[in-house]
Amino acid sequence: LRRRLERLPAYRDPRDRRRILRWLGAGLLVRLAVMPFAFSSDFTAVYWRAHLIAYDGVVFDSYLVNMGAHYVHAASLRLLAPLLPHPDVIWTDPWVWGDAEALGPQVMREFASAPDVFQTLFVLKLPYLAFDLGAGIVLLGLVAAAPPQLARRAWMFWMLSPIAIYACYLFSRYEAIPVALILAALLLVERDRPWMAALLLGVAITMRSYPILLVPVFALIAARGLARQAGWAAAATAPVVVVMGINRLLGGSVGEFARLQDLSTGRNLFNFVLDAGGRPIYLFFFALFLLYGALAGRCFGWWGSGQPPVSELWVWLLVAHAILFGLAGFSPHYFMWITPFVALALVRRPAWRATLWIHLAQVAIVLVIADLSGWGLALLSPLAPGLLAAPAQAIITPPAIAEQLDGLLITAFAALSVLFAWPALAELARRQGRLVPGGA
Repeated sequence: LRRRLERLPAYRDPRDRRRILRWLGAGLLVRLAVMPFAFSSDFTAVYWRAHLIAYDGVVFDSYLVNMGAHYVHAASLRLLAPLLPHPDVIWTDPWVWGDAEALGPQVMREFASAPDVFQTLFVLKLPYLAFDLGAGIVLLGLVAAAPPQLARRAWMFWMLSPIAIYACYLFSRYEAIPVALILAALLLVERDRPWMAALLLGVAITMRSYPILLVPVFALIAARGLARQAGWAAAATAPVVVVMGINRLLGGSVGEFARLQDLSTGRNLFNFVLDAGGRPIYLFFFALFLLYGALAGRCFGWWGSGQPPVSELWVWLLVAHAILFGLAGFSPHYFMWITPFVALALVRRPAWRATLWIHLAQVAIVLVIADLSGWGLALLSPLAPGLLAAPAQAIITPPAIAEQLDGLLITAFAALSVLFAWPALAELARRQGRLVPGGA
C-alpha cells in the first residue's frame, strides 16, 4: 500500500502517507475487534447455501439469487478450510428453510453456542474484510488528485464508517463486494477504460441485483453515442445473463430477477405509492425515471450544457442512491451502498458542509430501526445467546406505539434523504438549465 501511495499526488509527502496508514490501523483495530462476536441469520444462510456448492457439488434450487456472491462464498469456504472446523460441524441439516419460524431460533442458537464460534465467525468474515479494504484502496485512487487533507478526510470516514462496520462485521453481510466493484467501475470510467468498467459493473449485478438500476446512468456517461451506449449497457448486463443461463442448466430455474419478484427485496421498490384515481404511481420508479430522462436529455442535446463529463458521473450516482433509499424499503445493512458517495462528497464538494452530518443522522435512524426489528443487540448472540429472543421492539408497548415510531423514523429518514441529495440536485439542475453552446 505504501508503494502505491507514493505514486499518487495526494500521498507523496511521507507525513501524509503515515497519517493514511495510522487511520488504516485504527479502522483495522475496530474491525478485528468486532468480527468474532456478531452475526445474523442472513450471514449463516448465504454460507449455508454456498457450502452446498463447495462441498456437495450442487446448486440449490430454492433461492437462485445473487449467485455470483454465492460462488464467491463457496470459493472462500474452500480457500479458508484449513482455518475452519470440519464442514459437517458447522453446516447441519435441516436448515431453517423447512420451517423458518420453528427452526430459525434453534439453528441460530446452536450456531452461536458452538465451541469454535468465535474462530468461525472471524475466518468467515475475512473475505468481507478483503473487499472492504479493497474498496477503500480504490477510493484512495479516486481522491488521489485532491489536497492531502481532503483525501485523508475520505479515508478516515471509510475506516470508521459506522454503517459499513455494522453491515460487514455486525450484521455480517457481503455488502462490501458490490460496493468495491461499483467503485472500481467508477474509477475505470474516470480513467477512460469504460468497457472494463462495464464488465465490473456486470459482475457487481451478479453479487447484488440493485446495481442494474445504475446501468443507464453509467452507460449514458461512460459511452458517447446511442449505439455505443446501448452496447455498453448490453456488456454490463451480460454477466448476469450468463449466470441465469447457468442457473437454468444446473438449478432448473433462471432465478435472479425472476426469483426476486417473489421476495420482499423485490417488493420493497414498490413500497412508496401515490394513488392516482385507483391506479398506483410508484414513487421510487417515478423519481428514477425522471433521473434517467434528465440525464438522457443532457446526452442527446435536448437541454442543458451537453454530454456530462465523466467527472460528473459520481454526482448522478449519489442522487440515484438517495432516490433508492429515500423512496424504497430496504434492510438496514443495505445502507452501506451509499457510503462511497458520502466519501467522495467530502473530498470533491467540501462546500456541501452538511453531507456528513445528514448521513450520520440517517445512520442513527437506520440503526434504531435495526434494533427495533431485532437486528441490533441481538446480533451479539455469540456473547450472550439470550439476546436472540430480546429485540428492542419487545419492550415498546402497546404495539401501536412501536408501529407509529417506526413510521416516524422512516418519515424522518425520507426527509433527510431529500436534504442529503439537495446540493447535488441543485448542481445538476443548474447544468440542466444551461443552453447548449450555439443554441438559441
